[in-house]
Amino acid sequence: QIISNEKKNVVISPFSISTCLSLAAMGAGGLTAEEMFRGLKYDPAQKSAIAESYGNVMTNLDDNKSLKIANKMYIMEKYSVKANFHEIAQKGFRSEAESVNFSDNTAAAKKINTWVEQKTNDKIKDLISPDSLDDMTRLVLVNAIHFKGTWTHQFNPASTRPMPFWISETESVDVPMMNTKKHFKHGVFDDLGLAALEMTYNDSDVSMLILLPHERTGLTKLEENLQNIDIPDMLTKMYSQEVEVFLPKFKIEFDLDLKETLEKLGMGTMFSDSADFSELLEQHDPLKVSKVVHKAFIEVNEEGAEAAAATGMIMMAMCLIIPVEFNVNRPFYFALINKKENLVVFNGRILKLN
Repeated sequence: QIISNEKKNVVISPFSISTCLSLAAMGAGGLTAEEMFRGLKYDPAQKSAIAESYGNVMTNLDDNKSLKIANKMYIMEKYSVKANFHEIAQKGFRSEAESVNFSDNTAAAKKINTWVEQKTNDKIKDLISPDSLDDMTRLVLVNAIHFKGTWTHQFNPASTRPMPFWISETESVDVPMMNTKKHFKHGVFDDLGLAALEMTYNDSDVSMLILLPHERTGLTKLEENLQNIDIPDMLTKMYSQEVEVFLPKFKIEFDLDLKETLEKLGMGTMFSDSADFSELLEQHDPLKVSKVVHKAFIEVNEEGAEAAAATGMIMMAMCLIIPVEFNVNRPFYFALINKKENLVVFNGRILKLN
């Protein structure tokens, strides 16, 4: 939904967004909890199992040298989170709590943003703006994720040369195109109008999957059908063969406020005065979500890929007032997937390149 709404290059981390929302859902009650659990496709009766499954993912990712994930809660000073929520946050999400004075919004934003920068190798800066914090802010939930991987088969920089990338049926621009000929998992799915390529990284469970439409302008149709594509199933139908790959170098930075998207997904109550986050704080201040912000970055070059993302959720007190050729020379969809955990860690699309 996010990708199709934008008319530009996009990179997001579904895992980062769902982690942040899932942690908040653990403190929700009533209709707010119902909507959040439904939107996240969880069974509300399985709250502890959901937290436990996040804990298992975090534990399993400990061994992954290329992928780092961190969660943090910032709480208004003199406030405290309920013991049950704190235990879920710590055990399931490994989220530590830190007191901060949101009234000093510049210092508070700097503290949060410095933590995010440290956790994302300085790739995500200024996630939280000072003007989004004030003396009514009670809680900020933050998730940060960083991936840096080296291709199993690196591209030789000497082979990179300008080649056309088609931005419409008739218009192209020359872009730095990397080139290699090696064995990759590859598949052609004519029923979906696309070809797929999986590129692996050294010492990592993460790989990059590229879905390339047959048509120069086929990306829109591919995106419309994306939710019907079963990626794990697709990977089982791809086979290792020698493929000559042409892949453009690219770098994307992307940020957005997720409020509109989450409202469309039926999670609007958390932003309203009817929000119920009664399981969060010891104090009886009614809470609502004022902002869910997400920033992501990816760079793909001859050596490999680096990607980072962060999601911040701000809660305010309510004012009670052949070889086969795989030539990526047209708009395409990509995903960084962790096959072991069956997770889409990052995904996005390239529409245009300079």
